[in-house]
Amino acid sequence: MISLSKIITLVGILAIVWFAFRLLGKVQRQRQDALRRNGGVKANPKGGAATRGKTTGTDTQDMAKCDVCGVYVAAGSGRCGTPGCPR
Repeated sequence: MISLSKIITLVGILAIVWFAFRLLGKVQRQRQDALRRNGGVKANPKGGAATRGKTTGTDTQDMAKCDVCGVYVAAGSGRCGTPGCPR
């Protein structure tokens, strides 16, 4: 049977969940407002301003599959470098 203490506990749990969602929504709105103010650039976690347009040194390359052995290598390279591959 439902007792008064169970009802109070249920109401308390629902209130905690409701306030948690409100807090998360507020944090999300503050993040979006900060991004809008900064022109869409995320803030630097170390406290400084984030640099715009600079690369971090991690460049990407297109990969191509070796027709003989199936190993992926850089698209401009001639050989795959796999031991035993006739190419």
